[in-house]
Amino acid sequence: MMPSVLEEADIPNVFSSFVNPTGITVVPCSPTAKPLKTITDVKNLLQQGRKQDLKYLLRNNGWPVDHPIRNQLWPLLCTQHQNDKSSNSMEGFYWEMVKQVFGTMDLPEKPINLPPFVEPSHCHSYYLTHKGRAAVDRVVSVLGYAYPDIVYSPTIYPICALLLHYISEEECYNCMVYLVASKEKTFITQTKLLYEVTWKTVMQISKKHVVGAIRRRENWRKSMFCFLFWLQKGPAVFLQRHCNTSRAERIYMDWIWWIFQGLPFQHLIRIVDCFLHEGIKVFYRTAMAILILFYKNSSSSSSEYQAEIQKNGVDSALTKFCKEMPVTPQKFLKVAFGIRGLSSAYISRVFIRTEMVLRSKTVISGSRQLVRSRSSENLPNSQSQNNIQMVSHTLTIREVSEIVFA
Repeated sequence: MMPSVLEEADIPNVFSSFVNPTGITVVPCSPTAKPLKTITDVKNLLQQGRKQDLKYLLRNNGWPVDHPIRNQLWPLLCTQHQNDKSSNSMEGFYWEMVKQVFGTMDLPEKPINLPPFVEPSHCHSYYLTHKGRAAVDRVVSVLGYAYPDIVYSPTIYPICALLLHYISEEECYNCMVYLVASKEKTFITQTKLLYEVTWKTVMQISKKHVVGAIRRRENWRKSMFCFLFWLQKGPAVFLQRHCNTSRAERIYMDWIWWIFQGLPFQHLIRIVDCFLHEGIKVFYRTAMAILILFYKNSSSSSSEYQAEIQKNGVDSALTKFCKEMPVTPQKFLKVAFGIRGLSSAYISRVFIRTEMVLRSKTVISGSRQLVRSRSSENLPNSQSQNNIQMVSHTLTIREVSEIVFA
């Protein structure tokens, strides 16, 4: 069934008051698809502790973006991650903090100074109104006051913005607290070092599992040659002409923005359905699914993406492909979760090994600071923030190994 765009006359009452749904593309369910599960089904699985069954339910139920389930589903999924350290998400706490920080509960008309952990160039608001963007700013600011040890976390802002499409401002804050304070699973990295570790982890696991997935789908010799060509040779040529750093690494540095900035809204919402239950590993699989599908659609010499590669480079072609994602959200998730051999234990090993390497480099260089990257210009340089960063970077390997990705 063809996607439709919501018009003023048929705007459903499923989005929050912060959203202008005009222009949101809806991909309706297939008429032959099985009936979608309800919020009652989700609650029953949570009450019974059947988290594995809930994982498959979320992956396989393609609720459209205008489905009414999310104003209950998303808070419910986040609440399951509550622990002792997320006690400051108790009822009423958020508004007390708002009054303490801003002096009033009214949304300020002037721009709010965002915490230094935000990436100003990636404050994506999607379909939020001006009022909605102000609400995101306020939630993120209060989160910064409540958790001053968050040093660098550029994904907090877009995740907040997505949550506000379906739930209230206070619920959004509470959900973010549960995700930030979660110890059972990793949802959001909160330091510059761990952000660096994530893109290096994606780069390493992609080289193994994306190529493996392509081998199984097509003639492996042809696949390997073409894949390595556009992944390495294409960027290398562009690198020699236009820049003096590794193009491949710079492409992977933006891996999270392939998702939050590149993918269509309907795909992003379905990814978040799964992310709120399973954690950051959903984003890893999402990035690899993008690479697999990009290869499939760009390997032909007649492909428009191959032409874009030749004209503007792989990074430009990849951005174009993400925005024009040619498969449905459900097909996309099928590719992402169909990547075999990508266990949580394996991801954890790669993550920890990568972190150990980065830490050892900082020790050898005699500096606690990471090699400067594009995003570092927006980090605070005050002594207090440096002290916080040094404390957050002195976790023991044993503590890091307790991070669970399942």
